[in-house]
Amino acid sequence: MKLAFSSVACPGWDLPTMIEKAKAFGYDGIELGGLDGDANLPVGPDLADNPEKIVQLMRQAKLELVCLATDTAFHMPHAREVAESQARVRKYIEFAAKLECPFVRVFGAEIPSRPLLGIEQRETVLDRIAKAIRELVPCAVEHGVTILIENGGDFADSPSIWHIVDVADSPAVRCCWNPLVAMTHHERPTRSVPRLGARLGLVRISDGKLGNTDTIGSYVLPGQGDVEIRTLVQILKGIAFRGHLVFDWPKTRNTMLADPDEALPAAAQYLRGLLDEETIPLTAYKTDKYKPRQGYEFATS
Repeated sequence: MKLAFSSVACPGWDLPTMIEKAKAFGYDGIELGGLDGDANLPVGPDLADNPEKIVQLMRQAKLELVCLATDTAFHMPHAREVAESQARVRKYIEFAAKLECPFVRVFGAEIPSRPLLGIEQRETVLDRIAKAIRELVPCAVEHGVTILIENGGDFADSPSIWHIVDVADSPAVRCCWNPLVAMTHHERPTRSVPRLGARLGLVRISDGKLGNTDTIGSYVLPGQGDVEIRTLVQILKGIAFRGHLVFDWPKTRNTMLADPDEALPAAAQYLRGLLDEETIPLTAYKTDKYKPRQGYEFATS
């Protein structure tokens, strides 16, 4: 496994600074979720004007541009809105190819409520999202880019994400898994990681203290919150996951969080320590150090 961080952790840094800091702190890659305050990456001047220069900078630093992270979703009931989201993602896919970036991330988002009609059926929305993503597959395949669907909102659980990826039915569609978001829906890594398995493209590393209403009360550095990150890493080792762990520190949204010069090296040190630990065989037996505590079994097969 390799380490990366998201640019949301360092909203004040330009890309050369991110590259310099990534090397200094021991990261292998960078995920771009905005740059210089511009969340619309394909038209951001630092990238769009000279993608070849960005590729060269990353190569020289021996870093990977891991993912272009969008906030785009396809849950909307109106076909025109879905088509607009698809057009935006196509731009990202084309741009990711120019940057030699393998992934473009989207969201499942929410279950709409329509006037007079009420809340839509969950299965109806899931199928609409999957259909919209499936229609993007030819573009993704043409450009050698994989679309990642990240859990969140009303679709924070692994069965929902598995359904979307399964219906999309293409190696060009995988998932980006955020275990902190899953924890707000009472789902532990012992359930989600084995279920998603080879469908995992990226794993997002966030930690936090959960509030009384199963919300994220506060963000904390990895290992200091309620997410079972050590268990997560051990299970990822068990399924031979070889992708990136992306440290997500939402400084862009929460300016009270620790500055990136403090948070990024601390996270890298902690996560490197977990990656260097000896792999622990996991079973569903009573003596298992990581025995599930929620009434379901975890099998290693």
